[in-house]
Amino acid sequence: MLYARVSTRDQEREGYSIPAQVKLLEDYAALHGLAIASSHIDVETARKAGRTAFGEMLRYLRRNPDID
Repeated sequence: MLYARVSTRDQEREGYSIPAQVKLLEDYAALHGLAIASSHIDVETARKAGRTAFGEMLRYLRRNPDID
């Protein structure tokens, strides 16, 4: 499972961009022999109620209890 998120454009400019996070997480998974079952990306502020992709990720996990 891969989840990346930024809440502001400033974070993206400071090196925390979605592509940078995804690469870091994919590299970590490869280094540790982990398979990525699905990827979920949010570009939303925490002030907003709920995070769309985070909720989707949780629903995916509930439907696939065999994922560790």
